Amino acid sequence: MRNQCAIGIDLGTDSIKIVARECIPGEANPRGLGASASSPLGMRKGIALEPEELAKALKTTFDALEKSTGIKNKEASVAFGGTGLGFQKTKGLVAVSRADGEITRDDVKRAQKASEANLSRLQNREILHRIPLLYKLDGEMETRDPVSLTAGKLEAEVLFITAFLQNIKNVLKALEEAGVEAEELIANPLAASRATLTKREKEIGAMVLDLGAATTSIILFEEGLPYSLETFPIGSQHITQDIAVGFKIDLEEAEKLKTNYGAVGAEAENFSKREDLVYGNYSKKKLAEIIEARLSDIFELIEKHLKKVDRAGLLPAGIFII
Repeated sequence: MRNQCAIGIDLGTDSIKIVARECIPGEANPRGLGASASSPLGMRKGIALEPEELAKALKTTFDALEKSTGIKNKEASVAFGGTGLGFQKTKGLVAVSRADGEITRDDVKRAQKASEANLSRLQNREILHRIPLLYKLDGEMETRDPVSLTAGKLEAEVLFITAFLQNIKNVLKALEEAGVEAEELIANPLAASRATLTKREKEIGAMVLDLGAATTSIILFEEGLPYSLETFPIGSQHITQDIAVGFKIDLEEAEKLKTNYGAVGAEAENFSKREDLVYGNYSKKKLAEIIEARLSDIFELIEKHLKKVDRAGLLPAGIFII
């Protein structure tokens, strides 16, 4: 008898990916059962604009998974991102309810709720994740778990990850039309961090950088918790478009050039020292310059964000590019 399986869906601009793995109690590294992928329609910069078209792509991808694995289960955790993702940190202060000052779980929930009430720019947005970061007792002592401690006032600092309400509705509509039950909706950068970073890396400080087709997303961790998240409206498709314009060719040919001959850094510097600077009618050196220019734009945006949140040069575990 087969063990239960868990299914994950990644809704991207360029592709839908579905992965199934076996759930074996007590096993740290469960066995992968299968995967499938397809090109979605109705997605733009990670946002579902046409749920009917997205539903068709989901059905096609699940049919391929069932054909290769025999899995008919359509309950899944769904990761999505796009430019609609955002994050805010807010604080909420409440008086401890018990006369003796002992903090209860109800006090913690009220402090978190007070923090949520202080959110701004929530119009047309919905909260995806509520992540408690820190609690402060009487404005002095800080702790991660205040339950059973004593204080007169309890303050909670919470990180909220939000998404456009319309995008969430469209994703849920597409899943419903495809016959898929969403067990959980996850912000893509958070899902990527779960698959990429170790507990130690999250503790000492790290960043996951996901260079997608139409967007680039980052998520920073410090002391085991998310520190900030951002999505930029530039991705690998923009590199392809730059190549197409630079060489006056179509997008399909530009994508082939990027994939098969693209280079940056030390490898690209060697082109200036060789005689074979041209393959076909294209200059390797010019191709490298086009790619580097767009990548520079992306990394400048990332550096600007790191400076904004005071974390430039402060990622001891490094940057993980996926």
